[in-house]
Amino acid sequence: MNVPPSIQPVPRTGVLRLSPGQERLWFLDRLHSGGTGYLIRSHMRLRGAWDPAVFGRAVTEVVRRHEVLRTRYEDDAGDPVQVVDPPGPADVTVVDLTGGPVGDPHAATRAAALLDAAAARPFDLRREHPLRVVVVRLAPTEHLVGLTLHHIAADGWSCDILMRELDQAYRALAAGRPRPAPPPVQYADVAAWQRRRREAAGTSGIEYWRDQLAGLDPVMLPTDRPRDAGRDRRGDVFTVDVPRHVARLVDATGERHGTTAFMTLLAAFQVLLAHRTGRTDIAVGLADAGRDEPETEDLIGFFINTLVLRTDLSGGPSFVEVLHRVRETVLSALMHNDVAFEDVVAAVRPGRDPARNPLFDIMFQVLHTSGTPGTLGGAAVEPLPTTATAAKFDLVFTVFRSAAGDLQCMLEYAVGLFDRTTMQRLAEDYVTLLERLAGAPQVRAIQPAPAPGAPTTPTTSTTSTTPTTQPAAAPVSPSGPVEQAVAGIWSALLDVDDIAADDDFFDLGGNSLLVIRVRAALRRTFAVDLPVQVLFEAATVAELAAAVTAAVRADVGRMSTSQVQGVLLRAAPKGTR
Repeated sequence: MNVPPSIQPVPRTGVLRLSPGQERLWFLDRLHSGGTGYLIRSHMRLRGAWDPAVFGRAVTEVVRRHEVLRTRYEDDAGDPVQVVDPPGPADVTVVDLTGGPVGDPHAATRAAALLDAAAARPFDLRREHPLRVVVVRLAPTEHLVGLTLHHIAADGWSCDILMRELDQAYRALAAGRPRPAPPPVQYADVAAWQRRRREAAGTSGIEYWRDQLAGLDPVMLPTDRPRDAGRDRRGDVFTVDVPRHVARLVDATGERHGTTAFMTLLAAFQVLLAHRTGRTDIAVGLADAGRDEPETEDLIGFFINTLVLRTDLSGGPSFVEVLHRVRETVLSALMHNDVAFEDVVAAVRPGRDPARNPLFDIMFQVLHTSGTPGTLGGAAVEPLPTTATAAKFDLVFTVFRSAAGDLQCMLEYAVGLFDRTTMQRLAEDYVTLLERLAGAPQVRAIQPAPAPGAPTTPTTSTTSTTPTTQPAAAPVSPSGPVEQAVAGIWSALLDVDDIAADDDFFDLGGNSLLVIRVRAALRRTFAVDLPVQVLFEAATVAELAAAVTAAVRADVGRMSTSQVQGVLLRAAPKGTR
């Protein structure tokens, strides 16, 4: 690549584009307007001498230091742009419940409800900054604090930075120490650098992922309820502790066979999925930290890049062999982690399903819990559970690993698909399997497939048939001004000529971000504002033209077809009349 090795500041006088990861989150926010699936929530109880007013100033100080916490996201003709606002007072709400009866048993309940309400409220990214803080005073030495962030501005690593800097800022303000200067590089600079790196990259990374994920059929766990056509984003969480002796077995197995704890834990999880589904082609998602550059280590922002870890478990391998295969998969993926997930999806072009995520719907991650401070401004911090939970995937399986090596599993799952008891069994089976495999890694981990011709039993509820090949119908050219205008918009955005009426936007190379630009072009051309979901469902020229016609008719009231066509003809570009 020709990109400089270090990240340099960019002028704030021009347009500030989003990073590739931010663009996807922005699109998802537009697709699911009012959704809360990409909010990060942290609730805590503080005990000890502590001043909410000083804390409010500390929040303002951290927001001053990190531009991304005072950035809004606007739509510039279908392209999202960052708008960095000047420093100002942060969004901190303080509620004092100490004025009620002494020992009021309902005060804690009301305080928790206030935090949950703030955590459940979506952000308007065009008008709001992506950090919301609520402080509830229960007693002079007892406070509840709720922090809510939008993922477009932060990730898990950022949350540790935020807590650390809030603690440092509080202590500095309380002691009257001078304010430190903001970091020389801000997230907008990182976003510009990522885009330059993306443009300068060759095709080797894309080719790797295209080959690695060719023919991928995403893993689907057996569900307790049928999957709806739309995505049910209600979620819940289940946790289970891993016995200490099992955690020690994991470490010993990794040391003996040259794998990290993450690789060993992932290998056991992929074996569990193979047992549950009867499949040996197992792929899960991984949120890679994406902080390889030194300038990013202490910066708040969204750096995560999603990787797909696909492992072939065929042939009845032992756990040792599974470990070797997983190790190769992980190392190869990390060698190509500079390719944005959005570009991987565009290259692989998986089938579209509004109820599913592309390429995978099960994520696995290992998080270290040693980085969060135990105090905030001198007060002891006690983490509290949050009731507002949304499921971004069917299942996110997280293993928390402490500095001492202790393990805890947390399953965040879609309640529309799974019962809590099902997730409890899955977690318990994982711990049992982990102990068995790590304790006897030479034992066969997965049974080999039956010999050719042997009777088989289906392991999933889905079957597939091969349709009879029919002669391809001749393409039909767009007819009428609306279809012709839609085809013209597509042609300009996709750089494709001779678009037929039944051509599919996504088969022609369209993607989620181009959908937004199509929507903006339709708004300019026909003065209609179609929901994003409609543009996914009406994927052909003819279907989208019909949706535009219906929208115009709804806007102008009851009109005859000829009258509506007249309105559309006048709105269509001159070249399509």
